[in-house]
Amino acid sequence: MTDERIVALDLVRNSGLNAIAEECHRLACLRLKYPDGWTAYTGWLQVYMEIWDWLQEAKFEGKRAEAERTKYGDLLHTVLSLGSHMGYDVEQELRGAMQRNRERAKEGV
Repeated sequence: MTDERIVALDLVRNSGLNAIAEECHRLACLRLKYPDGWTAYTGWLQVYMEIWDWLQEAKFEGKRAEAERTKYGDLLHTVLSLGSHMGYDVEQELRGAMQRNRERAKEGV
């Protein structure tokens, strides 16, 4: 395994993403971002809206880089919050995605 892969895995293992995801969800609930009876569908609708906002900023091709980065942060916040709400171990899911992509890269897929 290359040093770059080791560093990437260490970041995921030691980042405390589950704690971060739980805090994202707590804050989203405090600011009433999610409706009563929040479901996976309404959560993914929030993700879609964040992607739309991010793309709207991104279409300015870097002229509004700060706003684009802010919207990207909002998107990450929403995805982590949704994972926490759904009861996912976000660290484990991210590690799994990295492993699948590593295997696909080896296979040339």
